[in-house]
Amino acid sequence: MNSEEINQKPKIGLALSGGGYRAAAFHLGTMRKLNQLGALDKIDVYSTVSGGSITGADYLLQLHENKDYETFENNHIKKLKQSVIGSVLKSTTFLFILVGVLCCIGLIIYLQFTSFYWISIPVLIAGVWLIVSKQFRIFPVSDIIETIYNRIFFMGKKLSDLPDKPLIAINSTNLETGRQFTFSKKWMGDSTYEYPENASAALNFKPVKFKSEKFPVARSVMASSCVPFAFTPVKVATEYFENPDDAKKVKPVLVDGGVFDNQGVHKLTHKGNEYECKMVIVSDAGNKMPFEHSKGNLITLLYRVCDLFMNRIKKFEMTDNIYHNVVLYKKELAYVSLGWDLEECIPGFVTNLRKGLVLPEVFEAHNIPMEYLEPFNDEKIRKYLEEKTGYNNILRMTEQEKKIARDVGTNLTALPVEQINALIKHAETMTELQVKLYCPHLQVLI
Repeated sequence: MNSEEINQKPKIGLALSGGGYRAAAFHLGTMRKLNQLGALDKIDVYSTVSGGSITGADYLLQLHENKDYETFENNHIKKLKQSVIGSVLKSTTFLFILVGVLCCIGLIIYLQFTSFYWISIPVLIAGVWLIVSKQFRIFPVSDIIETIYNRIFFMGKKLSDLPDKPLIAINSTNLETGRQFTFSKKWMGDSTYEYPENASAALNFKPVKFKSEKFPVARSVMASSCVPFAFTPVKVATEYFENPDDAKKVKPVLVDGGVFDNQGVHKLTHKGNEYECKMVIVSDAGNKMPFEHSKGNLITLLYRVCDLFMNRIKKFEMTDNIYHNVVLYKKELAYVSLGWDLEECIPGFVTNLRKGLVLPEVFEAHNIPMEYLEPFNDEKIRKYLEEKTGYNNILRMTEQEKKIARDVGTNLTALPVEQINALIKHAETMTELQVKLYCPHLQVLI
């Protein structure tokens, strides 16, 4: 990054990954440390997915109400102690369905002891058919969760209630097009709907546009966190199309943004879009994937397969943005990951430096003595960077605290204080070191 770019203040982006309440709490640590460093109010764009969308949208709505960071954090922690899933299980719709299922099972059992036992077979077939073919109509779980999101986090706010600056891109995945569908204050949509695929398609192409100003924030976040198999896909009602006739031509079907990009980084690095930033910090609540021996039923099998898909997507994005960054994107890009240990960060930076995977301007900003580089001396460079970043003064996690943080699931159940604090602390420690290593010019801008 040259002096002219620094003087012009390059756009800074913060990506908040998916991961349910685990992510929502983890990102608080990243944001807390950025606030302590004086960098949080320098963020120009937030790109969020799933649990990251819960935290990002809640923060920017409270920021728009002129609440300071500490007030937001205290409020958000209180909200994370309320269980979304628990509220779903207490909902009238769920209880009604549960009673219906129990009555159906009771009827089938009762019929076995009568001369009408044969009726139990069509009753069972009808019940299975209803569950398989009408699942989303019978139990519209996403609608219920949207209502709960509103009660706990968003209080009926619309996208127009978000601040003009910083921008936020709340990302979901559009099953109709296989692309990202993004919600923000002044724009919502999918690039497939607005730009022709090629020159021949451009002749008769008419863009499909949406009205974002009245779209509910809770529904945007629901779309961003709509886990496949578990939640009802989110659809865009006709009232949110600029041209109502377009609702007959395209039918967005939205699920979890993590299906396309679980870290939210794509929007910040993809060239030519409004959200592209020169400096990017990625807060990634993804964990090391545990080894599991077997799966006993269809549901757990589907859950494991979904985990594998998401893990592959994450690795692809990390490879693309870390190892190809120097050639493709040329961003100052710092990763903060729940699955990484602080002790690995400086040795990892030194390894990346030796392999030519660190931007020249980042390397130059560290002013590493030439005698450490020719020949390349890993140990001396590591010690130099430890002193330069104040590594020995950075807060440390105990092994027990790491275990507590990494054992938190990615669901939406209430988090106890012990888990919240462990997740926040892990993100704090990683943020301080990774930002100092990979975004050295951020210190100049503060």
